[in-house]
Amino acid sequence: MNYNNFNQIKPLNKEIWDKVNLNYIAKSIVELMHEKLAEPRLIDTNEEGIANFQLATDDDNIYYTFSGQQRALDYLHLDKKSIKKFVNGEPVPVNDAPAFYTEQQKRFGINPFTLAHFVEETLNTLYADAYIHEKGRLTADELANADYQTIEHQMDGHPWATINKGRIGFNHTDQGKYAPEAAQKTQLAWLAVHRSRAAFKSIEGISSFSFYNEELSLKQVHDFNQVLINQQLKPDDYLFIPVHEWQWNNKIVLQLAHDIAHNLIIPVGVGQDEYMCQNSIRTFFNISEPKKHYVKTAISILNTSIFRGLSPKKLAIAPRVTQWAKDMLAGDAYLKRTGVVLLGEVATVAYTHPQYNKIPGSPYQYQEFLGAIWRESAENYLSENENIMTMASLLYVDDQGKSMVQALIEKSGLDAETWLNAYLAAYLKPVLRIFYKHAFFFSPHGENTILVMKNGVPERIIIKDFVEEIVLTEESKTKLPDDLVHVLRDINDELAPLFILSGIFDAVFRYLSDIFHSYVGLDEKLFWRQVADVILAFQQENPELSSKFEKFDLFVPEFTRVCINRVRLLTHGYSESTDVPVPELIGTLVNPAAAALNENVLV
Repeated sequence: MNYNNFNQIKPLNKEIWDKVNLNYIAKSIVELMHEKLAEPRLIDTNEEGIANFQLATDDDNIYYTFSGQQRALDYLHLDKKSIKKFVNGEPVPVNDAPAFYTEQQKRFGINPFTLAHFVEETLNTLYADAYIHEKGRLTADELANADYQTIEHQMDGHPWATINKGRIGFNHTDQGKYAPEAAQKTQLAWLAVHRSRAAFKSIEGISSFSFYNEELSLKQVHDFNQVLINQQLKPDDYLFIPVHEWQWNNKIVLQLAHDIAHNLIIPVGVGQDEYMCQNSIRTFFNISEPKKHYVKTAISILNTSIFRGLSPKKLAIAPRVTQWAKDMLAGDAYLKRTGVVLLGEVATVAYTHPQYNKIPGSPYQYQEFLGAIWRESAENYLSENENIMTMASLLYVDDQGKSMVQALIEKSGLDAETWLNAYLAAYLKPVLRIFYKHAFFFSPHGENTILVMKNGVPERIIIKDFVEEIVLTEESKTKLPDDLVHVLRDINDELAPLFILSGIFDAVFRYLSDIFHSYVGLDEKLFWRQVADVILAFQQENPELSSKFEKFDLFVPEFTRVCINRVRLLTHGYSESTDVPVPELIGTLVNPAAAALNENVLV
């Protein structure tokens, strides 16, 4: 044991630990109420609109009380300080997040096997949260003036998923080395992999020879080749692939031992460039040369419901899908005016496991140990005086209660309504155009969307990680090139509007509208009216798509409620499957954009 690191557990400070547990319980209450799993009793609502609740547990002698303001989309702006826990009529500290679940196991209907795994992920998430708070969170004003990577490393994780930093497979030392909030520089290790096991794919105009020479440098390629020559091996028989240090130590050496022993996988060296991981953990930003590609590597930890490996099947088609999507959108004058950019996944290397690949229907994570994606860098698409930030940062509220949005509004010199309109136009219009005109969609949530800013104002968006997320409507499926048939996912037209109604309204605007209402002072009804007005403006700018606006109506009174936490707790649990889990659909939500339009809210 390395006793030098034995006591490096500074995050486990009582004050910090109690704080992150309270935050986690508050988030759990809000999200489980939204998904109709936690159903507290409404005690009363006062004149200020503050609702008081009582939440029972499996034990009649234990219950919680709390207060908050009810918002659109069944969201509660919960006052964390109001949360009280009572045992035998006496208040006790609200500082045990796992107990919040174990006390309600029967009421929630969670089986013991699932609950034990869920508590493990909860404790991992709490440790990561404690790490963030022990390290110190930036103020909103500091973050509004920070660079892209600094902002990335301050993010709290998925707003919807309660266990958003479960990271099963990491120990606490890994947390300090590999987690995005650790903000550690790293160099990527490189392997030579035999072409009989591996495949290089790229967009048109890129060869493996030219790609490696540019990505690594001629000298480094020469040095790597020399390692092979020194072992009497032919460099032309091999491809190069970067590997995450954790993956090498925990998976590759053990699970691909046969191939290493037989010179099908050979460590050749460490790359010269320095990287920092992004919020997804497995994607790296090149800080030595920011205009070089982002590198996405396989890392077989369980995080936010799925193992974060890389599928050989998906890697094989990623550059082709990039080519197809970019070609389809290239001639769209409207999209060009919006300035939207789709960051292409221009090259991949996939490695097929010789044994697990021979097991039909085996769990997906056993197929995904080794692979890499090279994605374009957003830095190549910036003009003078522009800077970028992850859209997830718009949900940031600092320890003093100031929001990132408020700091950006102050920086811009605009009023809140004008700033919001600029943001909605920059974000919504290109996404709507791709959906209505080109009949496909993806998941432009906060982490997958980059805001291009100028003087604190959102100008346009850059979308990353879209290739794996692409879903086709029935129309686009009929126009698909032959080589992509049966490759991309499709959805029936009845569910297609959920891409926006759930994927944007519920997954993004549910939180952002509360930020504006609670921390900026812009009433949520005005927020949703501006959403409606931007959609109406888009429709007026694209009259030739009117039939589709009727078919895929964004002003329906209600839409299907999509749940992700229920999937982990009730539906899928921790059972292994051949594919990743899918969300659960439960009941409906009132559409706040339609309600604001019908109420004729004045902006």
